[in-house]
Amino acid sequence: MNTIAVEIDGKTEEVTIEKKSIRVDELLESLNIYPETAVVLKDGKLLCDDERIKPGDRVKIVIATSKG
Repeated sequence: MNTIAVEIDGKTEEVTIEKKSIRVDELLESLNIYPETAVVLKDGKLLCDDERIKPGDRVKIVIATSKG
């Protein structure tokens, strides 16, 4: 199986994908996270919505919260 390590709020989980890679916005939607409310980092670098994540990659998702 193809898996990606995803860290959210300090917890890491393995996400299985069925393709050779997945777009950042597709990953967020599969996790029920609105792409407009989160950023995805890989190796400390910000990824754009259309960038692809491959099996074996490790990413961190930071969800933005409004204090307004």
